[in-house]
Amino acid sequence: MSKKQAKEKLNLKDRLSFKDSMQELFCEKSNIEICDNTRAVVEGCKGVVEYSDTVIRISFGAYSVAFVGRGLNLKCLSSTSLIIEGFFLNVEFCV
Repeated sequence: MSKKQAKEKLNLKDRLSFKDSMQELFCEKSNIEICDNTRAVVEGCKGVVEYSDTVIRISFGAYSVAFVGRGLNLKCLSSTSLIIEGFFLNVEFCV
């Protein structure tokens, strides 16, 4: 393989890697992982709409999800993800 071919292959690899990272950054995907009925890891959310020890409602833009239960609290919060802990009685998807 010549130097030129190796350089072109490297450039293609860099472009594909950049494209994948940009898709991850701007992708509108959301993910909710519920562990038993005591912990939920939420990714891809837009923000917290309602917060109390019995209801936590999260916005995903076009829809929201409400966790209803006892002793609910946010353990970790970032701009697009959060962790909810407590005792879940109900999970509601609201359009």
